[in-house]
Amino acid sequence: MKAKLLGIFLVTVLQAGMMAAQHVDPNQSATKAATKYDWKPDASNKPIGNAKGIYRGRVSWAHMPGVAHWAGDWKSMENSWWSDQSTDQDGVNAMLGAIIRSLSGQNKYEDAWQAIFKYHNKTLSRNNAGYKKGEIIAIKLNMNGTFRITRHTNATDTSPQMVYAMIEQLVKYGGVDAKDIVVYDAKRDIYPEILMKVWSDYKDVRFLQSKEPGEEQKHPYYGEFRNIETPQWVQAIEYSNGKYDRARNIPKQIKDATYLINLALLKAHSYPYSNQEKGDEGQTAVTMIGKSHYGTIQQPDELHAIINTNKEGVANAFSPMIDMAASPELGAKSILYILEGLYCARKHNSNPVHFPNAPFNNQVYPYANPEWPSSILGSLDMVALDSVGLDILYSQSQNNKDPENDNRPSIMIRENADDYLHEMALAGDNPPSGTVYMQGGKKVESLGVHEHWNNDHDRQYSRNLDPKNGRGIELVYIKL
Repeated sequence: MKAKLLGIFLVTVLQAGMMAAQHVDPNQSATKAATKYDWKPDASNKPIGNAKGIYRGRVSWAHMPGVAHWAGDWKSMENSWWSDQSTDQDGVNAMLGAIIRSLSGQNKYEDAWQAIFKYHNKTLSRNNAGYKKGEIIAIKLNMNGTFRITRHTNATDTSPQMVYAMIEQLVKYGGVDAKDIVVYDAKRDIYPEILMKVWSDYKDVRFLQSKEPGEEQKHPYYGEFRNIETPQWVQAIEYSNGKYDRARNIPKQIKDATYLINLALLKAHSYPYSNQEKGDEGQTAVTMIGKSHYGTIQQPDELHAIINTNKEGVANAFSPMIDMAASPELGAKSILYILEGLYCARKHNSNPVHFPNAPFNNQVYPYANPEWPSSILGSLDMVALDSVGLDILYSQSQNNKDPENDNRPSIMIRENADDYLHEMALAGDNPPSGTVYMQGGKKVESLGVHEHWNNDHDRQYSRNLDPKNGRGIELVYIKL
């Protein structure tokens, strides 16, 4: 009996010591780690790196209030945010169309897509080639909230409306046959609402997910499990630190693609005070374009510790995200980067959050109200796009108290949030980590331009302030 009591005492002491070491408050609704949520932007309008795009450094932001109008009953699976009752398809189509025109400088969608393809091919020394019939386009989604084929929460993922709008653009105006489109998240599953919405009009679009399909994923036209695949893993990526094993593998279906569209989410990754969501904080500060390809590789767990400041990660460290973004078999195929911001999130597996500050001015309390960010952002410069996304997320963390969560901020930004952007922007010119990033035997050059806007009210970058001499980001805000 004494030995048993001594064992209980020692376990209790060890647990108390661990909690103290990690600054854990047992009364809080989520487990805490020794994470700092003290990130602040660097100096404004100090661009680093080399801007990309037909219009260099351009980020186009379409905002159409009311397109996303979910009632906000997060406990109910009826009329959830992803339903057509909650999200207006015509509005999503209009926003994406406005972005395609803005990034290309063309009024007609057909001309816009040809301009985008030609720009991309020129950067890869493929002359001035446009899209050729039969070339495969992969579309990377973020399905991080979908742990089962049938959805059981209102966690934010890529919406069916966004996927449909992108496919409609490619097929109607880009000259791409539906059979040559592969929509995927290789480490999660595609929930049926996306499949059925797309297949209702584009029955030959292919989907790729982590597990074998379930009964609710049968094709409504063909009446069988068709056009839904699992990865055929092949080695394709090299990392500049010479490490990792299965993280070097991607699906053969993606390696075979000629082009890639990175359709990520305007989403933070960590939040310490979950009053709705359960689970851990995650590994890093934000989940946008940069981290999206963790859902493309076979073993992303191998890369989690290096970006997690509670584990191996430190400030200004080597980042595998640079290698994924520069890989000839992966990121270098990207012709377009999109951040879906219809419903944004504060955590890797999180319900939507309201954005109370300008230009959104959403009602925050009570949570069950129909005001949401209703935005889409796009760019041909991935670094510029994530830089704007980070500025938006940080701006919405300010003056954002949640009375339904002990007046804590509704969204917080974790330390070292823009370290990977510094590495990407300066990849070819002395990145902060000192890493020599190499792909295909060649030194990786700058992957884009990074800077922070002047202030949260004016939201001006260097090319907005000085169109002639500015060398950073140009933000084009389109209010529809």
